[in-house]
Amino acid sequence: MTRTETGEQDSPRIRDAASIKMRLEEEIVSLITETQERIEIPTALQFHRYVAANRPVVISLPPSSTTIHPSEPTASSSSTSPQRLEPTAGEKAWAWPAFTKWTNDYLVKTLGSKEITVACTPNGWADAVVGDKYFAMPCEKKMTFEQFLDGMPIRARQRKTQAPGHDRQGDDEESLSNGVQDLGLDGDGQGAVAVDPYQEVRYIQLQNGNLMTEYEELLEDVPPQIPFVSEALGKEPDAVNFWYGDERSTTSLHKDHYENMYAVITGRKIFTLIPPTEQFCLHEKQYIAATYVDTTDNSTASSSSSTPTQTTPRYKLEPLDPVVLTKWIALNPSHEPEEELFEKYPRYQMCQPFRVVVNPGEMLYLPAMWYHQVEQEPDHEGKCIAVNWWYDMGFEGDRFSNAAFMTSLLKLVDDIEGERSERH
Repeated sequence: MTRTETGEQDSPRIRDAASIKMRLEEEIVSLITETQERIEIPTALQFHRYVAANRPVVISLPPSSTTIHPSEPTASSSSTSPQRLEPTAGEKAWAWPAFTKWTNDYLVKTLGSKEITVACTPNGWADAVVGDKYFAMPCEKKMTFEQFLDGMPIRARQRKTQAPGHDRQGDDEESLSNGVQDLGLDGDGQGAVAVDPYQEVRYIQLQNGNLMTEYEELLEDVPPQIPFVSEALGKEPDAVNFWYGDERSTTSLHKDHYENMYAVITGRKIFTLIPPTEQFCLHEKQYIAATYVDTTDNSTASSSSSTPTQTTPRYKLEPLDPVVLTKWIALNPSHEPEEELFEKYPRYQMCQPFRVVVNPGEMLYLPAMWYHQVEQEPDHEGKCIAVNWWYDMGFEGDRFSNAAFMTSLLKLVDDIEGERSERH
């Protein structure tokens, strides 16, 4: 048996695979700029240039699209005949009713008593790694939109302050972080502020074209497609999704095989973006798939008055049976300190993520296979609402095959590093 067969010696070329990939990563990073380009509504040709370059861009809708109203009378005009700033035909096309109509009252009235699907977690992290062991999926509950709102903090505060004899100074701020540890978490498991394990964080995030199914009453308030995108890509969107949450919900770092047009209706979305060429830096690996289960009620929505009082957490993780492994990313670029990230994920030191804030009336073009983590800031009603259009990525070019090659190369590098660490 040769030395190579016993694993005592790698060939020089294989032995240097990791260092070669690291040098390549440094060259890739040097070509990536951190600009946050913002443009006005482009033509299909102008937009296609960003698609061809595989580059994100924020697109600003015309200001009048959310503020179309008569102008104030001028000094030279009659007070009975105010001047009007009529929007152009192009501006009218972008005047989505959602911008002015989607208040909580309107949504409750419009959606009525129909059931919707709500993702529930103890910490706001659905589809995220927990305890470096599990890929945790949310507990999905059926409830009406008003029941959904009843579980949001701003609605609970309103009820509490309106209650007779309410003592504002008597609000209970007791920390219940011990219960979080029973889930195998540190704080909230992602480096953010610890949350109350007896509560739940609700987020509307069903990604199956839910605007067309559960929210069809809202279809007239937003366009079914983005015209310049459909023209540039030569196709209509595969799915249109409705998102509603608050500052407690965060979408963990991941990628999608879709060209994504993401529009913010109210509140703000904060994206941490990492290009697909930096996959080497992200330490993806397999985790045991599990689902959060509400120990107080597994099947129906619970009201805010049914908060459990026992000493065990409200939610527990149940692994799928049979066991399913899911490839995901555990690192959290927006909440974990850099020193901790670099210690746990050494290759992340070469990564250069950049942050993009998307405001109401703006759309982010997020190219397919770009890694992204998403946080949000609510408006005065305690909500952040967005709509996104998913267009299937093109597989006819070399982008997907290059990504597949990169994945195979990384597996080779990881296998070499794993064998080397075992020998030492």
